[in-house]
Amino acid sequence: MDTNGRLRINTPKIVHETIDGETVILNLDNGNYYSLEGAGAQIWGFIERGAPVHDIIEKVKCDYESNGTDVAGAVNKFVSELRQEGLAVPVTADTNAGFQWPAEKRAPGVNGKKQSFTPPTLNKYSDMQDLLLLDPIHDVDEEAGWPTNKPDPADN
Repeated sequence: MDTNGRLRINTPKIVHETIDGETVILNLDNGNYYSLEGAGAQIWGFIERGAPVHDIIEKVKCDYESNGTDVAGAVNKFVSELRQEGLAVPVTADTNAGFQWPAEKRAPGVNGKKQSFTPPTLNKYSDMQDLLLLDPIHDVDEEAGWPTNKPDPADN
């Protein structure tokens, strides 16, 4: 992957929520859902903000104590998995300029020390596919929202 490139969350196919540092992702097209472990939630947040992959790698290296772990390799592997699952997609080159890191605190540590790096992990679950694919959210207009059904093309 081009580490100078950026990714974006593949909306509207993908919805996600981060609560208390845990991120849950739902693919509305196939009914799979995912959870992130390790540095995954932080990396997902950086992707959501539009950070280039190279900058994400450098930020993670800065925020965590690597303890000999190949941070760049772990982040690149994680980003590749997000792309393979269709959760994140490349951003066109014309939108790559001007990213600025927001003022924020370092990743949580203990007594002022950096937190130990735990490689990001993408956990995939398909046990609720049938139920999630039956959900009426698939049949609504993005602008009108739910529960207003999309017009049937056969009615036109």
